[in-house]
Amino acid sequence: MNRMIRITVALCWAAAATAAEKPTVIPPERLSNYWLLADTGNAAIPNSGYNLHAPSCAAVSYVVEKDGSTSQVKVEKLVPEGDLRKVAASVVAAMRFAPAKQNLGKTPVATYVVIPFNLPDANSPGAAERARALAQCKLDGYGSKADEQVIRVK
Repeated sequence: MNRMIRITVALCWAAAATAAEKPTVIPPERLSNYWLLADTGNAAIPNSGYNLHAPSCAAVSYVVEKDGSTSQVKVEKLVPEGDLRKVAASVVAAMRFAPAKQNLGKTPVATYVVIPFNLPDANSPGAAERARALAQCKLDGYGSKADEQVIRVK
């Protein structure tokens, strides 16, 4: 009987530890409250493929782990569809984060990023076209105001 109690207690502790590690789901604009982008790495960009030069965007969901690495990288949307899916996933998989000052516990978070491809710069005359294109890649379920965190590919 004593052994049964120890096993039950061990299972309860394991369940509590797993629940504590579940990432907090946040919208992209709140990421800087938890994590700061430290390194973007290098994207694996193909030489040829379908829609590589089309103006597009990719919405990529991911988790920032306690060590600042990314996991559970998934391309949720690519507008228009094409061969940039692997590029978007490789960009996010290569990202590394440092904890923000207020994130002393290194809380894991689940969020997403919108990556623009072949779109005008935000300060160019084509900024309205850029905004329309990026709006197509917003994801639901990450908070009420999901203004995208946009990163630049090296």
